[in-house]
Amino acid sequence: MKIGIKRIVMAVCILAGFLPPLAAAQTKVNQNPGKTRWISDMSGRRVQVPDPLTRVALFGGPTGQIAYILGARNQLCAVTSTLRGSELVNAFDPTIKRLPGPRSTSGQINVEELLVADPQLVIAGDLDGSIVEKKTRIPVAYTESNMNHGFDLLRREIRFYAEVFQKEARGEKYIAYLDKTIAFLQSRTKGIPEQQRKKVFNGYGPSHLVTLGGDTFMHERIVTAGCSDAAAAISTTGSKEGLHTGLSEMSMESVLGWNPDILIIDSGKPEDVYAAPRWKNVKAIQDRQVFKQPVGIFIWDRPTAESAVLYPVWLAKTAYPERFRDVDMVQEVKRFYAETMSFNLSNAQAEAVLNGKFGISFAGVEGKR
Repeated sequence: MKIGIKRIVMAVCILAGFLPPLAAAQTKVNQNPGKTRWISDMSGRRVQVPDPLTRVALFGGPTGQIAYILGARNQLCAVTSTLRGSELVNAFDPTIKRLPGPRSTSGQINVEELLVADPQLVIAGDLDGSIVEKKTRIPVAYTESNMNHGFDLLRREIRFYAEVFQKEARGEKYIAYLDKTIAFLQSRTKGIPEQQRKKVFNGYGPSHLVTLGGDTFMHERIVTAGCSDAAAAISTTGSKEGLHTGLSEMSMESVLGWNPDILIIDSGKPEDVYAAPRWKNVKAIQDRQVFKQPVGIFIWDRPTAESAVLYPVWLAKTAYPERFRDVDMVQEVKRFYAETMSFNLSNAQAEAVLNGKFGISFAGVEGKR
């Protein structure tokens, strides 16, 4: 009770302007003196943290799921609004909504709310971490997150988090699962001649023309599934006004030129695309090969730990059903979440993931990103 009152009083003082945020943060860092340890963040910086580390603020929507993979949920004291709003997370951990969500989107941090959460460490990307360091004295460990977030970087990311939370065995278990999945897909698709590999175009947004280029993580995922990336020659990383980094809008002429075998959308319905006149000459539409992007904890068009495993399997099964007759995607989804996160999905929930029916809702806003 005394600790709770102390946090409330401190927050009121900050809001009222009686206590500078830096002083408040310094008090919090020093209020539990004792044993410490050093960790190395993903930028190579050495960061000193309390041992045991029991109060971590984890910023970055897609990476929040790693805490569940590592079995470290009880070490979190603050998360992003995105993780709190994940419908799948809430189905299995409704207590997530009790945690503060001081980080809404990149660069938007409620510092007072963060201080009240009383973290011993903040894990964040460059922009969010720099804000925390500038406005508080809470230790920050930096992640390395970009849209060229391939399997190698993911392995490093998992091992970094595993070191922070001291869950190394759980981290290696996930990496083994990932590696086994990649090896399985490669063994099943290696005999497909290059000219016979299905060409895939990820067409996002209402126009279905926004995509991830060949310089993003998505290229590796598509190739791992034994497919050809329609946008392989296009570079899309970097900032685009109105679009998430890594995304860029293509022209209809470009898509017609690529003539993909498979079109994956993240909004609307395949039936609407089939009925749209401007799409009628695309092979994917003629063959009725338009599919909705699955959504788990996060939509699978982001470089997350869940999509690294499940997206290539789903795409390979979608592209080559005859080669993957023995793969039941409902059971694959159930097995992944059960073995890595202890989320025991029902058949209906697994089907909802595959059909893109799970989403994110928070602060009265709903969406799929």
